[in-house]
Amino acid sequence: MPVQMIQKATYQEALEALRSDEMEAAWICGFPYVVARGFVRLCAQPGWHGQPWYQSYLITSAKRTAPHSLPGLKGDVFAFDDPLSNSGYLVPVVALRSLNQTPQNFFRATFFTYSLHKVVEAVASGLADSGTVDGYIWEVLLKNGSSSALKTRIVAKSRHYGFPPIVTRKNLDMGLHLRLQNALLKAQTTQQGRALLQSLDLESFLLPQEAWFLGIQELTEILNGTHPPIPLSEIYESA
Repeated sequence: MPVQMIQKATYQEALEALRSDEMEAAWICGFPYVVARGFVRLCAQPGWHGQPWYQSYLITSAKRTAPHSLPGLKGDVFAFDDPLSNSGYLVPVVALRSLNQTPQNFFRATFFTYSLHKVVEAVASGLADSGTVDGYIWEVLLKNGSSSALKTRIVAKSRHYGFPPIVTRKNLDMGLHLRLQNALLKAQTTQQGRALLQSLDLESFLLPQEAWFLGIQELTEILNGTHPPIPLSEIYESA
């Protein structure tokens, strides 16, 4: 099956490309999946350490001995990833609701990097005092000896959420959807597939389940005001 790779700058652009039929499939975050359920469907779930889960990490400079929780970041310049990122936006913003705070009154300043790697770079360089990042990305950067990751440390880890899924647009021919799904689910059985998985530091692709995204659905409802805030302890664990 020939595949053309297209990289979009934001999750919103990726969703618009799916909605307009510019793309057939995309690897997106769980938050945009929840938002776009009306026109996308789950295709495959990357398996990290064999599991369909990941965590959002709050990070800061390795030189800072404190803080060790979200409240300790008050007054920081804070780096977000993308407004439609679960780990890079939704998790900490909803956590602030638990403290009756917003990013505007809790942090000294905030900005978006539109790249999880750039969140790590921003914190490492001192452009940001702290930030929020996909734990999978941070762990892979650290494993590969990234100088930026080595200059940061984890402040807190979130509970587990559904790993960013691969989706297809709902109006895609079901036969093509199933061919792509089958190719991904069998990736570990072919040389080319194993090379792809190894390059991503993944073990396999899993058959996705809607239940894996219930946690992100809950956060989305809190953000939209249709669900009451939940305790901070139900969002972040200790580092």
